[in-house]
Amino acid sequence: MIQKESVNSINFQNITVSGSDLKHNTIFKFDLENNFSAWKSWRTNDGRVLPNVNSSFSQIINPFGSGSLILLTSFFDPAFAGKSFGGFGMRIPINPPVTISSHTFIEFDLYYPVSAVGKYMRFEIWSTSSGGEGKQGVNGFAGSSRTQIYIRASDLDSIEIIRSDRAGFYNGDTWYKRSVYAAVPVTSGSWEYMNIDLHTEIGAKLNGDQIMIGNILLTQIKTGESDIPDAVNIKSFMDVNPIKGKYNPDNGYFLIGTSGTGTIAPDSIRARHYEIFVDKDNLTPDCHIRPPIWLRNEYPDFKFKFDGEGPEWNMPDDAYISIRDSGAKYKLHGHCLAWTNQSPPWMWQIIPENVTSMQWKSDCLFYTGGNNATGPYIKVSRDAARRLLFNHVLYVMRHFMTTDARYDSSEKRGIIPFHSFSVVSEEIHESRYDSIINAKPNEWKSAMKNLSWLMAMTDLDINDMENHYIYLLFKFAHIAVPNSQMAAKYKTHFNDPGIIPEYMKTDNHDDNGSIDAFITEKPPILVYSDYSILVLFRAKVAYNMIKELNAKWKNDPLYDGRNLIECMGIQGHEIVTPVTASQNRRSAAMFASLIDEGLLDCISYSSVDMRQPYIAPGGEAHAPAVLNQKQADSIGYQYALLFKLFEKYKKYIDHVIIWSQYGASLMDSYVPFDQEKMASQAYYGIMEPDKFIIEHSYLNGFFNGEYEKITE
Repeated sequence: MIQKESVNSINFQNITVSGSDLKHNTIFKFDLENNFSAWKSWRTNDGRVLPNVNSSFSQIINPFGSGSLILLTSFFDPAFAGKSFGGFGMRIPINPPVTISSHTFIEFDLYYPVSAVGKYMRFEIWSTSSGGEGKQGVNGFAGSSRTQIYIRASDLDSIEIIRSDRAGFYNGDTWYKRSVYAAVPVTSGSWEYMNIDLHTEIGAKLNGDQIMIGNILLTQIKTGESDIPDAVNIKSFMDVNPIKGKYNPDNGYFLIGTSGTGTIAPDSIRARHYEIFVDKDNLTPDCHIRPPIWLRNEYPDFKFKFDGEGPEWNMPDDAYISIRDSGAKYKLHGHCLAWTNQSPPWMWQIIPENVTSMQWKSDCLFYTGGNNATGPYIKVSRDAARRLLFNHVLYVMRHFMTTDARYDSSEKRGIIPFHSFSVVSEEIHESRYDSIINAKPNEWKSAMKNLSWLMAMTDLDINDMENHYIYLLFKFAHIAVPNSQMAAKYKTHFNDPGIIPEYMKTDNHDDNGSIDAFITEKPPILVYSDYSILVLFRAKVAYNMIKELNAKWKNDPLYDGRNLIECMGIQGHEIVTPVTASQNRRSAAMFASLIDEGLLDCISYSSVDMRQPYIAPGGEAHAPAVLNQKQADSIGYQYALLFKLFEKYKKYIDHVIIWSQYGASLMDSYVPFDQEKMASQAYYGIMEPDKFIIEHSYLNGFFNGEYEKITE
């Protein structure tokens, strides 16, 4: 099955929606009845995809209705292709070329059989323009004239949606129909051609599998919302009640926070409304700017990528000292110790010593494409990789939470206490999870990215949980800032190399086997963080991982009475849709069940903001632009639903962090205070969810019973 990417993914590009009341004017129709011969086979746009000469497309009379469809037939066997996924491409000229804008959409009907579920990764729709026909840029791409749309395979969890779109029975299988609306991701220019590429899922074997597309249109949206007056925000952030005055642990809720570091001025939004803070990017692995000397000496034949000589680390002390010194009531969340993005170039070079494939294999051991891994690759032994990451985790955490000079700390500077740390972030693969969980509901290892520089710690031991890189990274974090139970066990087992291996002893992280000097009465909460957790199968991957690793940890000789992974960090970059809140509710319930079992401690929502798409009441908007009243109400309603959900699960939630203080957040999203620092409808939806929803009942039709689903 091929569908849209989750509408809440931070990689969001398209929305598929049924029953939209928006009107689209057709600007070009691809006539399959009389002009099918204009479609030609064409190279694929993605250089990683292998065109297969046996795959084909043909014209077929619609077996479920009138008119014609394009039947796409796929053959691909990764065992013989030398690549793990394949596909083929087709194109048609647009004559005359069509001028596009920010409100241009490609629309088509997609028909797929039950047997196709899990076999296709995506459509890629792309175009060349301004004389781009036949011209290829770097890596076979069409250069600056290329524009593309991804329609990914995901959201396969809603059987109600699938059944409601049932088309009929054909060729021995039950088929379903989806109507797809995908926004063209450019604001101006023209399309002279339209290309459609079909990509198979990684590792999937196809032997004549089929899907159909039809009713292909280019349309221009006409919202009819231009006469709605602008929303007027009349109270500043200083004139409204503090958000933290309601949402705080003393009131039985959770910590409420926002992004930002540095001194907290008494008259600032941060001081008045929030009490836990995270910097968006100044504590990522990029702080580890140069590889350690010992690593360079151990692999002298390789040239690591870094700029000149100098210190190994560049730590952002001043920003966090300023928050600490602004008052004890403020707390810090650290993001993060291991992450695909914002890792230094020299890390990208590291690959496992014994894993030979540079792409996904059937055993799913190693993946590098799309995750920044770049050559020249350096094969690093498992112990060297573990030593490197052990040192990395201990240095970052002890740098802030101790005054030990070994970690460039001091008594004069003092401890900088962190409430929580994201240990690993965004390690679930972008697209594999749906087909994997569909086939193996309890699986998770093969649904991870297995980043090369992390995977080097595990190498071929992918099924040994105690040697899995995620298990090890969290174990390192427990040792870095230990409680008294961990310190005692570390000392007891120090001379047992099966428990305290040599790489932990090599770099002077203990005092003759003792780590008592680093004991903290309340160690920071250790978080696994990921996005699109409202998608059921993606949430299930995280659930499976946490459940298995935390259960395994309880039998570890160093088990310290804490869960290995203590918190599921849900990145809440949200979008106004009729299902955002209820999908979040389903995922929250899943992780709450783990907490009830004692296999997790809490949930956090680490990056809350809101995008206003074209399907939402009032039409599309991009922060910090002024909203019309219907747009403002829609965003406020969606925030109200989310905070009603947070209220329902408040005993499970540790903290909620709004991803910007005011104005615009990530991807032009809206937050509670506008560009002028005035309280918006989002603020009022957050503060009084029930009241806001009752007073804006005219939006109930769009949100389609979401309030009842959350409160039932």
